[in-house]
Amino acid sequence: MSRNSVFSRLLVIGVLLGLVLSACAAPTAQVGQETASPAAEERSLVIGLATEPVSLDPAAGLYIAEQFLLMNIYDPLIWADQELNLHPGLATDWSSSEDGTEFTLNLRQDVVFHDGTPFNADAVKFAFDRALNPTNAAATAPTLLAGYVETKVVDEDTVVVRFDIPKPTFLEDLTRVWLMIPSPAAVEQWGEDYGQHPVGTGPFVFQEWAAQDHITLTRNPNYNWGPEFSTHSGPARLSEITFRFLPEAATRLTALQSGEAQVVEEPAYQEAASLAEDPAYRLETFTAPGMTSHMMINVEKAPTDDILVRQALIYAVNQEELVQTAFFGMQNPAHSVLSPTTWSYDEQAASLYSYDPERAAELLDEAGWVDSDGDGIREKDGQKLTIDYPALPAYEEAYMELLAAYLNQAGFEVTITRMDDAGIYEYSNAGNHNIVNMGWISRDPSVLSIVYHSDNIELGSAFTRFRSEELDSALEQAAVSLDSAEREELYRQAQQIIMENALVIPVHTYNRVMLMQAGVQGWRFDAEGFPYLYEVTLEP
Repeated sequence: MSRNSVFSRLLVIGVLLGLVLSACAAPTAQVGQETASPAAEERSLVIGLATEPVSLDPAAGLYIAEQFLLMNIYDPLIWADQELNLHPGLATDWSSSEDGTEFTLNLRQDVVFHDGTPFNADAVKFAFDRALNPTNAAATAPTLLAGYVETKVVDEDTVVVRFDIPKPTFLEDLTRVWLMIPSPAAVEQWGEDYGQHPVGTGPFVFQEWAAQDHITLTRNPNYNWGPEFSTHSGPARLSEITFRFLPEAATRLTALQSGEAQVVEEPAYQEAASLAEDPAYRLETFTAPGMTSHMMINVEKAPTDDILVRQALIYAVNQEELVQTAFFGMQNPAHSVLSPTTWSYDEQAASLYSYDPERAAELLDEAGWVDSDGDGIREKDGQKLTIDYPALPAYEEAYMELLAAYLNQAGFEVTITRMDDAGIYEYSNAGNHNIVNMGWISRDPSVLSIVYHSDNIELGSAFTRFRSEELDSALEQAAVSLDSAEREELYRQAQQIIMENALVIPVHTYNRVMLMQAGVQGWRFDAEGFPYLYEVTLEP
């Protein structure tokens, strides 16, 4: 995901591609597209990523780097444009039952996977059945399929997907990478290693993965089923895309300036702000919906098991100053768990806290934490007021020390331990943290259930470890209600419960920031701020 925050795991996010290509029907124009496919370019694009994907299997994915690649290797059953209007994808049309538990999908008949396997109803059933038992226990796909009963194959080109609960967001969920369809033949061939050998139907085909260095995709010359809102039809315009793994922001920026990369994500912000003024470069940004970048506070580990301490943490942080200092205005301050661009965002929940160091001091005094020896760190019963903070430098480097400094000023001792995504997940899942960064790019607030419903504490995603029947009930009801007004009110209630119980320190909204050479043209973000590279060209 995202990414939306320092800890890219949930948010929203994946990478998958195919292998060998096979022939299919000649290109035909689609609605809103050029009447002829443009001449293919023998040009390669290099993109500098902050983190390396873990798996290129959509059913196993959850990280933002994975989402970036997956959406260019696979196709969704339904496309969504930036305004979240739905368009035909691998499904030509669809319908749902009145109670929202059954969905009929009619499928395209002219699509093949990169390995030559036909795309059909059996492949869709295989994908959904398989997604319920992912190789990664924290994968996003099973959550999207909650309540899944079966996929019934009506005929080669028709499926009926059944749930035992209403699924108001299922059609929209089908636009997301986690429910994209892999080649059944490739999955069976590679087994548990499929995530390193992905095969989809998308505009780009998996070529190679050099661990800790790069992933390369090549153009699918037979591609003829892009979205109807694209600017052209037929194969992608670029012949090759290489994703290089460059964890340091300064290294990514150097790669761009030297010409080793033409696009980099999350560049060093100060230098990026300066380069954006140079006509040789261009900055592309997108304020993503979903969860903000925020620190989840562990309510089971001292000292954050005390709500007064948690409230003091929130009051101690100056988000407005932090985003200007750390991001040079390229991110926006956050004051709640959801971004203001997210449907059902609650202004009341976002107004509960603002920077107030005096109030933070009062709360810590009330909780019995005092600076008895004058060293600036508060103590209680012989214990220092220590906060354990596992951090991912690839995404948090810009602000983690500044965040710690605000907490230091309030009397907290902050222990920052630098880890990778997998390390942070293991550490936080064990409950060893006091605060851990989270963010999840999502088109719908239903993502709150994944990290705030108490059922997910043991599953390894609810890192606040907060248990509340009221919160669980609001999230459960919102997930199945077919009444949009009721859903909105329930998600507003959930935001208020989260903020009233001081479960998070909001930091910033997630603005997708990509710096590129001016010759990169045709750049398009999807509805969550991930680039769809099918239309991209590279001018000399």
